[in-house]
Amino acid sequence: MTPTSTRRGGIFILSNMREYGGAERSIATIIPHLATALPVRVFAEETRHVLELEALAGPNVRVVRCPKGISIWSTGQAFALVLWHFLREHPAVVLANGHKGAAMLAALRRVVPWSGARFAVYVRDFGYFTMPKLLKYLNGATYFAPSQAVFDHPQYIEWGLSRARCEVVANGVDAATVAPSETDPPYIGCCARITPWKGIDYLIRAFERIAREHPTVRLRIFGEAREPEYLAKLRQLAEELGVAPRVDFRAFVSETAEMYASGSVFVVSSLSEHPGPETFCRVVIEAWSYRKPVVAFNVGGPKYLIRDGEDGFLVEEKNIEQLADRVLTLLRDPALRARMGEAGWRRTHEEFDPRVIARHLLDRIFAA
Repeated sequence: MTPTSTRRGGIFILSNMREYGGAERSIATIIPHLATALPVRVFAEETRHVLELEALAGPNVRVVRCPKGISIWSTGQAFALVLWHFLREHPAVVLANGHKGAAMLAALRRVVPWSGARFAVYVRDFGYFTMPKLLKYLNGATYFAPSQAVFDHPQYIEWGLSRARCEVVANGVDAATVAPSETDPPYIGCCARITPWKGIDYLIRAFERIAREHPTVRLRIFGEAREPEYLAKLRQLAEELGVAPRVDFRAFVSETAEMYASGSVFVVSSLSEHPGPETFCRVVIEAWSYRKPVVAFNVGGPKYLIRDGEDGFLVEEKNIEQLADRVLTLLRDPALRARMGEAGWRRTHEEFDPRVIARHLLDRIFAA
């Protein structure tokens, strides 16, 4: 990292999103490692995220709980907290990790135009409809994204994001704490919110063929049912295809170690349809951390993560037959599964270790 002596103040992270998801998990993962270089103050509002951050609190990590909601009153209070701490502590960097944080960052820039702080925005999805205004009011800011999929998004290119300073800094994943194993009979794992753009119906259709050729394998889908109507359609589809007894819908699990450790193959069936595609896809590197190969449609983050034929397979989007073929290839060949899983595991340590990601982030922020 850049020597700490060249950096005045600390880093403020505006992570005050209303929901808890991959963006929040990713920022929490690297905070302890950022804090070895400079003080970190995090602003958050979602309860689970706040508790996760407070567990990391210490001499170099401070957490500010912001009011919840998007009303003028709650947003104004949150901004007042950020501004008060900013004027007291004069941070070297302010990083927005989410939509609301980005808007506050733009407002902060206008209130304290004399500040020498470096401003940065982590663009983690395709819903920044305020991007044109951010680009106007945050001239000179750095824009980070977890994969090139974000910067290649046509709408962002049209708005001019590519003309700003753009840096890819991937999400990190902690090392696996449970030894990899496989259940008998084996199962195919899918970790995704139950919503249409996750493409789970394509996976179930592929599983119908997989189940015919592999009589013991099961499909387990772990995820929150965001759209109950879609979940009902998926259950009906599994019934119609005759695979319902071998398709398990399971609730989202916060402790994912056993889930990843015991699966044989993990599938990412996410589509490029709005609000997709995946901007990164933590599932890929989390599965790799347990030495498990991943099969994914060749769109979004997985397109940039997976090295086809080396640590997993990329499949033409919505190609059910090809998806089934690739999964069956892995199920038939334990040695191939092990080889691909090992290749993914090496990459998690070389490229996606949180210490590596934290160092990369700070180096990019402080680059001339």
